[in-house]
Amino acid sequence: MSKPAPAQSSLQDALDEGISESTYKRRWAILATLCLGLMTAMIANMSLNLALPELAVEFSMTQLELTWVVEAFTLVFAALLFIAAAIADRYGRKRVMLVGLVIFVLSSAYAPLFATTAGELIASRAVMGIGAALVMPTTLSLVNVVFPSKERPKAIAIWAAVAGVGMMIGSVLTGLLLHFFDWHAAFYLGAAFGIVALILTMRIVPESVDEKATPVDWIGGLFVTVALAGIVYTIMEAPSHGWETLTIGAAVLGAVSLALFIWWEKRVEHPMLDLTLFKRRRFTLSVISVTLTFFAMIGAFYSMTQIFQLVMDYDELTTALAMIPPMLPMMIVGPMVPKLVEKVGSRWTVIPGLVIIAAGFLLMTTWPVIPSYWDFFFAMTIIILGMALVMTPATNMLMASVPRNRSGMGSAMNDTTRELGASLGIALLGSLIANQYTSSISDVAEQVPGEAGEAVQDSLAGAVAVTDAMTAEGGQAAQMAPGILEAAQTAFMDASQHAMLISAIIAGGTAILMLLTLPRGDKSLSAEPGHSLEETEEAHAH
Repeated sequence: MSKPAPAQSSLQDALDEGISESTYKRRWAILATLCLGLMTAMIANMSLNLALPELAVEFSMTQLELTWVVEAFTLVFAALLFIAAAIADRYGRKRVMLVGLVIFVLSSAYAPLFATTAGELIASRAVMGIGAALVMPTTLSLVNVVFPSKERPKAIAIWAAVAGVGMMIGSVLTGLLLHFFDWHAAFYLGAAFGIVALILTMRIVPESVDEKATPVDWIGGLFVTVALAGIVYTIMEAPSHGWETLTIGAAVLGAVSLALFIWWEKRVEHPMLDLTLFKRRRFTLSVISVTLTFFAMIGAFYSMTQIFQLVMDYDELTTALAMIPPMLPMMIVGPMVPKLVEKVGSRWTVIPGLVIIAAGFLLMTTWPVIPSYWDFFFAMTIIILGMALVMTPATNMLMASVPRNRSGMGSAMNDTTRELGASLGIALLGSLIANQYTSSISDVAEQVPGEAGEAVQDSLAGAVAVTDAMTAEGGQAAQMAPGILEAAQTAFMDASQHAMLISAIIAGGTAILMLLTLPRGDKSLSAEPGHSLEETEEAHAH
């Protein structure tokens, strides 16, 4: 009997796994569409960073309010991922993704058309987070069920690469738009991406549901949503406002809700998160590595665009173009990582990646007060290369650990670890930067009378605006301006480099943890059809 052609064999693999022939034939077009939907959510994560200086002046925002403009999206997004993924598994992944895109587009359009206060701006970002939470986990769930097991690692690697550079691409595109337009363009960009993704999803992406019709764990969803929101809010507010009544209340609510979530998930018949997954080493380690990596990266990069614009004096276009070269390693190396894992194993892919990330952050701590572009380029390229080595095997190990019909649970866990890490990074390191800047600049700010002095102490953007006005005023004010600006830039850079040192320590510590705990000789990124990775390996062992 002659062997079937490779293409026929691959199609048969797909059919055996319950993937229709039409879906199999357009799987790469589906992946491209899902990556566009993913990009829509990721762009919102970083698109406003370049507009922060303009928003600070437009809405008279403090450094903490600027942090909340970024954090409101991330907080809501991270808090809702589990319930959104569970709803998508049960009622239709495509359907939920479409609803999310509609919410995202409408809230993106609201901010530039109607927002007049910082509160409205922050609220619109929170609603955008709701839409994005319905989109992002659904994209990975669909990747997991559209591709047969043999091709799944490569498809997930492409998804991970897009997820990794999506935030950077958002910064680049926003910078290009801000060169010609004002801050409104940052929101219109997200709306435009959402509209295109909505149209293509309707036409190309197939519907997919959990064939076992697992009920949604609504009570567990409520507990985990409240827990994540309370915990992140506490970490966000405590460094700046101390343990006020609201902060203490949020901390208690978050802790109690987390305990109730764990208690409930152990007892409910169909848990939103199967806690027994944490007994599987690869699952737990992938969660830890992704969370800590994103904590370090996003927390430190929060200040990067402000360094470009307010310290290095780049305009939005130059800042956007400067971001492009360091992103290339993720797009090039990411899809190649599965082959590297096959040769050397996950252990010797992830650990060197974390060490490389730590080295990049340490390099950032050596920057002068006004760094050069090459300082940035070399450090950022090193970090992005390390990210490519870490994220692909971590994402594959996590998704291969869960049953395929519960892809939403794996996807939600993966996305939550990313967003929780990012949220905690922005909250903790962002607050650290804000507090250290305020403390360092206070003596200089006292030399500037009235509201101008308060603006200098509130944020670096405020200090730049004040010194620009002092220069334009002339006389003694103009003579004082350079000294005040230099002091503000020095204070901000010192605070930022402190955050980068913490990020380097976190990445290095995670590398040591992986060295001690990751299994040796593990060169598998996917499970056999219908089984988790551990079940597959146990079957092979027996």
